[in-house]
Amino acid sequence: MNWFRAFGAALAAASFLGLQPTAHGQTAPDRFWVQFEGKVADELPAGYSTPYTLDAPVEFLSPKAIHRRALQNIAITTHDLPIPPSYVDALRAMQGIKVILQSKWFNAVTVAVVDSAFDPFTLLELPMVTSVKSVQCVEGEVREPALAAPFRAAVEPSAYGGGLAPLEQMNADWLHGLGFRGEGMTIAVLDAGFENTESLPIFQRAWNEGRIQEGLDAMYSQGGLFAHHRHGTAVLGTMAGHLEDSLIGTAPDATFVLYRTEDAYSEYLIEEDYWVAAAEHADSVGVDLMNTSLGYSLFDDSTMNHVYDDLNGTTTRISQAAEWAAQKGILCTTSAGNSGAAAWHYITAPADADGILTVGAVDADGQHAVFSGWGPTADGRVKPDVMALGVQAAYPFADSTIRRGNGTSFSSPILCGAAACLWQAFPTATALDIRNAITASAHLYAQPNDSMGHGIPDFRRAYELLDSAGAASWTPEGDSESLIFPNPSDDGTLRWLYRGNTQPNHWQLFNSGGHLLQEGPVPLWSTDDGDFQGYIHVEESLPNGLYVFQLTGADAILVSRRWVLMR
Repeated sequence: MNWFRAFGAALAAASFLGLQPTAHGQTAPDRFWVQFEGKVADELPAGYSTPYTLDAPVEFLSPKAIHRRALQNIAITTHDLPIPPSYVDALRAMQGIKVILQSKWFNAVTVAVVDSAFDPFTLLELPMVTSVKSVQCVEGEVREPALAAPFRAAVEPSAYGGGLAPLEQMNADWLHGLGFRGEGMTIAVLDAGFENTESLPIFQRAWNEGRIQEGLDAMYSQGGLFAHHRHGTAVLGTMAGHLEDSLIGTAPDATFVLYRTEDAYSEYLIEEDYWVAAAEHADSVGVDLMNTSLGYSLFDDSTMNHVYDDLNGTTTRISQAAEWAAQKGILCTTSAGNSGAAAWHYITAPADADGILTVGAVDADGQHAVFSGWGPTADGRVKPDVMALGVQAAYPFADSTIRRGNGTSFSSPILCGAAACLWQAFPTATALDIRNAITASAHLYAQPNDSMGHGIPDFRRAYELLDSAGAASWTPEGDSESLIFPNPSDDGTLRWLYRGNTQPNHWQLFNSGGHLLQEGPVPLWSTDDGDFQGYIHVEESLPNGLYVFQLTGADAILVSRRWVLMR
């Protein structure tokens, strides 16, 4: 299946899965895509109605989704309107079929034929139906499944274990050292099953803080999100993981909403429909980013196969929907696929979508991984967009161990987590601003190619492109060896850069009268330029005013700077 290629060419599928699917006997296709026309009240055929209007978006979008659009100046359009309920009710009233998926973006549903005597193409007689298309052959039985943000204390880089290398390769450790670790950002993870995610120690911190949330199992299968496969568990761990000295992910303080869209037991076009349903749900609840470590090209029914010419960003439903998600202000990252050394060779859908970040894989030396899918798109656009570590990447296995694996399934979430950290630093930026900064920071930006696109991003450079205060490009001037920012601070966070011969090991905060208010240890975070860096969050009860911040080391005051708190 294409999904196995999207997990890693170097991993043996059977050994990773650790399961033996039951034998399948293929039957006739019984699931169909039903396309409607008309969503606005005055466009509907006689006898049909809808209660939804653009004047009342709170009826079909969450406040967070509405806020995301407003922040990025994105209009709410008829594309956001739900399918007219009267359309769906008309199909549900019919004997012989069952509505199993709905897509408001496409104004379509997927139906299952539950009576073999029913001809689904008779649905074309309905005045609002424009087309009917087969999307799946049913394949036997599914196996039984296996059974407000807190204070953030800085940690030492050495505690990151296998999570440090991918950060350092993208210079995203610079963001982490300043405390940008994804807090306040919400990431949708569209994948296969998340087996044992609810019990693995590496996710316990996120569960305890309410930062892993259940989105949707688009298949409504027995066992739900936390069954059927471990791929989603591994992908999630590269971002959300927090197990000190083993693996800390690229966005360990972000919030994650989980979606199961991939059927690990078969490969049919309906899986793109599952993805669309999940993406629409993720949009409606207001996620900021969306990672997809899946790709589609060839199917169990060859009549459903895509061809290279389909990779134009608009032919496949999943790619069209990914572009729409990006247009709604979501930063979408997608794996390039692992067919680089296979007959297919190219990226897979939805990696061809416009407006997203398609992520290929490199090794620790920054060289293109042989399995990573190639571009360009069929219409000549640069793909992949950027690259991240996907060879011997650390990930959590379902038995609590930390393992190493290959695949663009790892490079995409690794990049997604780093993007969340960058967006945290610039919360008023648009998804397009973040995407453009990441792309422009990459090492091949001036001369992109078909194997690595724009290359490996430099997140300090991306920060510099978005920042007017100059933190990323700061160098000591005159007698000033330190930079304290933001100053004034409107959220109680103070970040600092210091260049000197002595490593700071302690910080202190005094009021204007010289009384010590807070203090604590300083972790060892340093940059390639030789800057020591760090951050603190002051107590919520601390009033606005003028304070003095000090760094000390070797029993001496290294930095003493005035700092203004103005919430």
